[in-house]
Amino acid sequence: MSNFRFNSIKKTNPDIDSGFGSSYSGENERVLNNKGNFNVKRIGTPAISIFHELLALSWSKILILILLFYIVANLFFAGIYYLLGPNSLEGISQKEGWLNFMECFFFSVQTFTTVGYGALHPKGMFSSSVAGLEALSGLLTFAIITGLVYSKFSKPNFNLSYSKNLIISPYKDITGAMFRVVNPLRQKLMDVEATMIFAFIPEESGARMFRTLELEIKKISMFPISWTVNHPITQESPLFGLKNEDFAKIKAEMLVMISAYDEESGRVIKNLSSYHFSQFQCNAKFSPMIEIVKGQTQLYLDRVSDIINL
Repeated sequence: MSNFRFNSIKKTNPDIDSGFGSSYSGENERVLNNKGNFNVKRIGTPAISIFHELLALSWSKILILILLFYIVANLFFAGIYYLLGPNSLEGISQKEGWLNFMECFFFSVQTFTTVGYGALHPKGMFSSSVAGLEALSGLLTFAIITGLVYSKFSKPNFNLSYSKNLIISPYKDITGAMFRVVNPLRQKLMDVEATMIFAFIPEESGARMFRTLELEIKKISMFPISWTVNHPITQESPLFGLKNEDFAKIKAEMLVMISAYDEESGRVIKNLSSYHFSQFQCNAKFSPMIEIVKGQTQLYLDRVSDIINL
């Protein structure tokens, strides 16, 4: 390894902290996983927010969960009507067996959704009470589902496309550590800001260290095309003096965060990602992903990771 000493580095931007503290090690793990989530397991009895857990699910899982709940709830109330007997519902045609249960089920569907076609209606105090309770449950359930679906639908979609590798290539008369990012959606992003945090474990220490890096350009006003985020590796940089094999020895990882103002939703949205040391590539540069054709700028999204070896 080079004569580089980590203890002699002054922390860049001391007013910015990584949030992991000084005792975090995680020697054999990434700080962020491939999906941009923190690689931290909470032990004990952590608080669970059902609303946020549901919002984190994909649309397909949410719709399947709603359908399953809808079926189970109606099966539950249908079972109660069935156990009360055929005399509990006026207008029921089948007095026994599976067909009787199915009529109870579809009456439950009508009551749960407050449709009430009128062909069937409860008869007696107990069945009427059950129907009233089910109608109230249906109203509350659909109110909750409406809020969940609206929150999920109105949540800004901020799925940026990052280059597969973080490259270290010649930059001016020095070198730079850089990655490329592009917005694959048509949404207008303004005031886009990038943060790069270098995480590593010095060989003489068992604790992981974090260094917020200075960037050539930290913020751009608009984001219509791709952006190559670059950290100039000067003598003050934590990466200065490190060679390709050194990154594996210190279990290096580059944490990146992009924040932007989404014009459509009027919100500031953020996106996290990271580069494991196995994704660091030296002596390369990004190949162009923009082309001017007949006066029109064309952005090739599938070229975000294309590089040229030097």
